[in-house]
Amino acid sequence: MSGTTRAGSYRTLLADPVVARTFALALVGRLGYAVLPLSFLFTVRQTTGSFAAAATAMAVFGSTTLVMPVQARLADRHGQRVVLSCVAAGFVLVLVAAALVARGSAGAPPGAWVAGSVLLGLTAPALGPSMRAQWRSFVPEGPRRVTAYSLDAVCEETLYLVGPIVAAALLARGPASHGLVLVAGLVAVGAAGLMISPAATVTAAAADLDDPKVLAGPGDSPAPSDAPRPSDAPASGGAAAPGRRGSPLGLAGMWRLLALMAGFGCASALMYTGVAARADAAGHPGWAGYVEAAVAAASVIGGLAWGARRHRRAWPAQLAGTLALLGISLCVASAMTSWWLLGVVLVGAGLAMSPSYTVAFVAADVETPPHLRTEASTWVSTITNLGSSGGTALAGVVVGAWGAGAPLAVAGVVALVAAAAAGSLAATASRS
Repeated sequence: MSGTTRAGSYRTLLADPVVARTFALALVGRLGYAVLPLSFLFTVRQTTGSFAAAATAMAVFGSTTLVMPVQARLADRHGQRVVLSCVAAGFVLVLVAAALVARGSAGAPPGAWVAGSVLLGLTAPALGPSMRAQWRSFVPEGPRRVTAYSLDAVCEETLYLVGPIVAAALLARGPASHGLVLVAGLVAVGAAGLMISPAATVTAAAADLDDPKVLAGPGDSPAPSDAPRPSDAPASGGAAAPGRRGSPLGLAGMWRLLALMAGFGCASALMYTGVAARADAAGHPGWAGYVEAAVAAASVIGGLAWGARRHRRAWPAQLAGTLALLGISLCVASAMTSWWLLGVVLVGAGLAMSPSYTVAFVAADVETPPHLRTEASTWVSTITNLGSSGGTALAGVVVGAWGAGAPLAVAGVVALVAAAAAGSLAATASRS
């Protein structure tokens, strides 16, 4: 498929004003999550005086997002409008409280920030999985769904180009806690945008068997070209038969996918925290935002290039390739002493980021029956975040033991191990 044809598909996806409005407002909210990491990390750092405490707080925040699959199940049962309104309100309140505490003269001890991280993670609204669930209501399964996921991943990575720049600008002008207030406002807007969408009231029972006709118009029925391709076969040899019970975690193919994405998340967090540690050690914390922005820009380019092609290899082979590119780039970057060269080399890592997410979300659809796909997509995000929290915690230990430059090398090793595992899975699937 040519790039021109794919671009036309992107325009077609957003031709419906309801879809365009929902997606745009959801992206506003998801921008908050791009601003949050550096803002929260340096809020804790500035308040406690300890980078290790800040890394621990970030790791705890990431690990508590394990509740997001529970959000997905509740949203499937009761609709997104009910669930998002509750968690978003709690998330905003916790952020505002954290900003007020950081601005106080006494501050707060590290233990209090860890407790706050727990509350923040428990109330974090699952804006990304919620939007992907709405995509399933807006477009039929097949190439158009892949196009929607590609657009979603590329736009999210664009946010991670803008978010670190915004966070860096705030860090340069004042305390990091200002970023927490901004995040609260952005997430509130995004949650509201998803809640006013007509798809926010759709439940798993109403959308049984992944029927896009719940919201789609007569012209949106699946075309013959939207039929699953041979390369869409599950790596596990077949998804479970659709039933009203069960969990994505009961499927072998999902476990394999989630293990690989845990490695991806760990490597990514080691990279980002390692860059922040090097910037902090250099006395210029704002530099981390600019390097992360370069990575995000490369991710956008990689995602657009990925979406412009029709991929015929099975998902394990695709993921093996993106993880290998990530690992090699990180290993080379660990040897760079110049910030300019570091940013240039990490462009290679960025090129792998968005395609990895796109492959993972398509793979989750491939490996699960329709009524489990919202939860499956949420598990992909959750396990990636869990891997990220582990990577962030590991980065704190590595920085303390071997210095600020070591996390990038460890990240490269983790990514290459995951790439080898994906390659082994691809080889096994090709022989079966």
